[in-house]
Amino acid sequence: MKEKLRVGVLLSGGPAPGGHHVIATLFDLLDGVGELWGIERGAEGLIEGACRQLKKSEVDHYRHLGGFDLLKTRRKKILPEDIPAIKKTIEKFHFDALVFIGGDDTATNAYKLSKETSCQIIHVPKTIDYDLAVPSFGFDTACSLMSQIIKNLKVDALSTGKYVHVIKMMGRDTSHITLECALRAEPNLALISEEIIADRQTLDQVVDQILSFLKKRDKKYGVILIPEGISLAIPELAEDTELDSHGNVDLSGMESHVRLFQFVQKRAQKEGYKVPPFRFSSLGYESRCQDPTPFDLAYTKKLGIRAFQAILTKKSGVMVSEEKAHSIEEFMVQDPKRGHVVAKVAVDLNGQKFLTFKKGQTACAYQD
Repeated sequence: MKEKLRVGVLLSGGPAPGGHHVIATLFDLLDGVGELWGIERGAEGLIEGACRQLKKSEVDHYRHLGGFDLLKTRRKKILPEDIPAIKKTIEKFHFDALVFIGGDDTATNAYKLSKETSCQIIHVPKTIDYDLAVPSFGFDTACSLMSQIIKNLKVDALSTGKYVHVIKMMGRDTSHITLECALRAEPNLALISEEIIADRQTLDQVVDQILSFLKKRDKKYGVILIPEGISLAIPELAEDTELDSHGNVDLSGMESHVRLFQFVQKRAQKEGYKVPPFRFSSLGYESRCQDPTPFDLAYTKKLGIRAFQAILTKKSGVMVSEEKAHSIEEFMVQDPKRGHVVAKVAVDLNGQKFLTFKKGQTACAYQD
């Protein structure tokens, strides 16, 4: 048996504030008992053997910084034909454990690899989208920044009195970011994709809702939030786009909020109603590499500790939370389009957060 543990760590998927702090926590805990090796460019680097031992000086530099630039990140899906190359990397660098830091697609990669190797595979939940069964880091930081920008645009709208800012919110299939930012920043209107789906609302019904809001508000300014996943709830808003390697639609690349308000404008013209000028923008990328908030720094430290404990207790195929290590298998579902994957968790329409949002909706709509 080797005297010291050798652990590899990789970052995968879109950046989220706090990833570097997970790595730094692992580095600190392994000091004296093991080595931490960085795997560059996520699963790509794992397949290619792009690994290097991390140095204290670089870890300390990146410790509290946003971004994933210490190791870089990719969205590569691990395919069956990639397994031999990954096993070769594990053997070449004598890894006892691999720590995958990423979202649902990364967790799926980790789960499938854990079935193919005796090397311990640990997953740390990362995504600003907050769509995992286990709370992910980065959400608090991302929503803090986006909420501040929304508040700034509210003041801009009030100051000029001539624009309605329509903001498409990152979040992929789910509306967790939209909901959180609506609670923090109190825009005049926020749509939630899960509610549209649950109520089986059509495009015409959503257009009616928006136009009725504009008429009743009867002001030439305001702020409206639209989740990027609305194009999955309302197919007419979708655009032809290539899927990524995991089978995900590029929702961030779609102008679904613009398309929706084109329908609103057409309906208004038919009814002889003059809508206020719209200004379109998107939020998401600005927040992914923000330096983490104190909350995310504290949370990523706890996740790093749990990952280290999972390594010491010889666990594999697990996703860590603040409380414990969960078997990834309990989160797996059979998706008709994407296969056997880790499930995405939607906004709970019966949850306290959504109910609080609904309770305050009317006041936000018509007050400045």
